[in-house]
Amino acid sequence: MENLREFITSLEGKGWLRHIDVEVDPSWEIGAICRENFNRGGPALVFSKINGFKTPLVVGVLGSVPSYALALGCGSNFPEIAKKWESAFARPIKAVEVNAKEAPCKEVKLKEVNLYADPFPVPRWHPLDAGPELGTFHGVITKDPETGWINMGTYRNQILDKDKVGCLSPPYKHIAYHIRKWASLGKKTMPVAIAVGLDPYLNMVAVSGVPAEVDEYDIAGGLKGAPIKVVKAETSDLLVPTNAEIILEGEMPIDEFWPEEGPFGEFHGYMGEIQRNSPFIKIHQITHRRSPYFQGTYEGRPPHESGIARGIGRSCVLYEHLRRSGCPGVKDVCVTVGGAAGLHAVVSIKKSFPGHARCVMALVWGYNVLFCKHVVVVDEDIDVWNPFMVEWAIATRVQASRDVTIVENAHTGVLDPSQVSSKRGWSDWLGIDATIPDEHYKRDNSTFPPFADPPEEIMGKVRQNWSKYGLE
Repeated sequence: MENLREFITSLEGKGWLRHIDVEVDPSWEIGAICRENFNRGGPALVFSKINGFKTPLVVGVLGSVPSYALALGCGSNFPEIAKKWESAFARPIKAVEVNAKEAPCKEVKLKEVNLYADPFPVPRWHPLDAGPELGTFHGVITKDPETGWINMGTYRNQILDKDKVGCLSPPYKHIAYHIRKWASLGKKTMPVAIAVGLDPYLNMVAVSGVPAEVDEYDIAGGLKGAPIKVVKAETSDLLVPTNAEIILEGEMPIDEFWPEEGPFGEFHGYMGEIQRNSPFIKIHQITHRRSPYFQGTYEGRPPHESGIARGIGRSCVLYEHLRRSGCPGVKDVCVTVGGAAGLHAVVSIKKSFPGHARCVMALVWGYNVLFCKHVVVVDEDIDVWNPFMVEWAIATRVQASRDVTIVENAHTGVLDPSQVSSKRGWSDWLGIDATIPDEHYKRDNSTFPPFADPPEEIMGKVRQNWSKYGLE
C-alpha cells in the first residue's frame, strides 16, 4: 500500500472502517467517541463533518491485529507478523528520493501557517488536556548533522500558538540525541519536519522504538517490501515522505524553550504532567495533498490503536535487540498492550545455563528507548502472547525470594505515573524468573513434577477423531 488512502480503501473493503457523517464537536465529542469505540473493539473511523473544519479526521486504522496484518499482507497472528519484522531488519530497503513534481504531499502550499484552521481538525482528545494535540499518530523527522542518520518518531506535539507546537523530547529518545548533536556544533536551531497522514508502514516504525542509528525509512521499506518514496523539504534538506497527507516544516530552537507544555492524556491512561521549559517547534511552511485527511489517535487507558501498534512493533524491536546482543535461546517477546505497550515485557527462552533468565532481564532493562521496568521470563512452552499461560507459569514456577529480582533507583520513562513527580525518570526494576526451577530441584536431589496433560501423541489422535465424537 502506497499511502493512507489506499489503506482506508482496503479497510472499507473488509468492513473494518466506518464513516461518521453527522457533525461532531472537536472540543469534547470526538475523544469520547474514540474511547467508547476502542472499548468496544470497534472499527477504524473517519469523522467527515467536524464542527468548524472541512478536513476529515482518520482514527484507528491500526487499531486491531487483523488491520495491522492486512497492511503487512500476512496472517492475523503474531508469528507471521514477527516474521515480517525479522525480514525488515535483515533486509531493510533504502528510501528513494523523487522529484518534487512527483510528490503528492506538495500539491498544495499554504500561504500562511495557522494550526487552528484547516487542514488541522485537531480535537481536544481528553477533557483535561491543555490544548489540542496535533501529534498522536504521525512522524517527527530530524537528522544527525554529521552522519545523516534520519529519525522519525511519534512525539507529543501540543499546539501552542498558530505557528508553534511543543515537542516532548526526553533525553533517552532519539530526537534528543539529535538536539544534543546540533547543540554540540554550535547551532542555534535544528530543522524539523512533521508528517501527518502516513502509510501504515511509517506509522508502524514511528511508534516502535527502532534502534539508534537505524533509519525508520529503511525498516518501513523492509516491512512494505519496496522503498519508501521521499522528497526534499521546502525549507531544509530533510527528506519527507512523498505520500503523506500533510507536511509541516520548521525548526526547533536549541537554547529557547516554551514555559509550559501539557498536560495531556497519555498512553498509560493517566494525565501526563506539565513539562516546564519544553522544547518547541516553529512552523514556517505547510504543504499537503489536495483534499487531505488529518490522522490522529486517541491515547489513554488500553485498549487503543497506539497500544496495538506499539505493542506489536516494540515486541519485534525488542526481539531484534536481544538477537543482536548475542543472547542465546530467545524464542519470543511480548511487550504487553495491557502494560501500556512499554512498561511490561514477557520473554520466552530455551534455558541453557544458570542465570540465563537474569541475563535476559538485564538486556531488556538496558534497551532504554522502551523503558520496560517489569520483565517476566518464561520457558519456551509458554506462549508469551497468552496472559493466562504467563500467569500460570508465575503461579506454578516462582518462589518470590528465589525468583524475583528488584533493582532500585534505575531508569524509566518520564511519563510513568507510578513514580512521584520529583523522581520522574527514575524507577525500580522488577524481574520475575518464571522458568522451571530445575537447577534448584537438582540441588535438592529431586526433579520438577512432570506435566499432567496427556502426551502430544495421544492428543494428536484425539484431534484426528474429534468429528467422530460429534464435537464438530
